[in-house]
Amino acid sequence: MKSYTVEIMAGELASSSKVTVADGPEAAAVKVTGRAVRDRKSDIHWVRVTDQTDHAIYKFAFK
Repeated sequence: MKSYTVEIMAGELASSSKVTVADGPEAAAVKVTGRAVRDRKSDIHWVRVTDQTDHAIYKFAFK
């Protein structure tokens, strides 16, 4: 399991941030938000997940 920073985004501004441990970036997004997610396209409300080990950034939107 890896450590991830999960940020709830409104456009390009983070409205909240939390660090969690999960099996993957999608699992981290679901764990923190409590909502199902999908890959982000151009959604205004979205979730940015950053892998704390390699600093990879993943972008999800709510289903």
